[in-house]
Amino acid sequence: MVERRAASLKQQRSIETREALLSGAARVFSDLSYSGTRLRTIANESGISEGAMYFHFGTKAELANAVLAEQQERMTEVLASMQEEEGDALEKLVLLMNRLAVLISTDRIVQGGIRLAADPNVEITADARDPYFEWIAIAQSLIEEGVRDGSIRADVVPAAAAEYANALFVGAQVLSGLEDGWVSFPSRIDRLTPFLRRELGD
Repeated sequence: MVERRAASLKQQRSIETREALLSGAARVFSDLSYSGTRLRTIANESGISEGAMYFHFGTKAELANAVLAEQQERMTEVLASMQEEEGDALEKLVLLMNRLAVLISTDRIVQGGIRLAADPNVEITADARDPYFEWIAIAQSLIEEGVRDGSIRADVVPAAAAEYANALFVGAQVLSGLEDGWVSFPSRIDRLTPFLRRELGD
């Protein structure tokens, strides 16, 4: 019983250490370039010893890729929560954009992943930018659903409309990132939503 409890506590500490490292790394990556980041800086930011850091992540690339994976998991959770909502497809598309904007504006791990994906480096997983194109496919699927349920005009070309929606979203993401570290991202999306509704709405 005592051994089992000790093993459970050790496992919990390991989980907490890993989470602290991911959070610290994401904060550093969101402020510095990948090439300009040092593992010692991440250890200091995380409040974790370098030895413990190397136990969990042997290289900077492993840590960066773990941040990218966690970023995508958190963004996918937003998609899953949106799909459970009631309403037509156009409302779901708007809701998805709004919720993602809030997530990006508040979550440092997501912010770190975005910075990493925009910072080309051969050490970072080659598919770090794939999610940008996956979100276009998700938007297209919602727009096709909207044409079927009548919330989106029948003459809308789903592929082109998905590109338009993502261009609005990514453009607002880039501008807010440059201006104030994504703080203004949700409000930018709110201002752009009427244009999206006007272009797609029935």
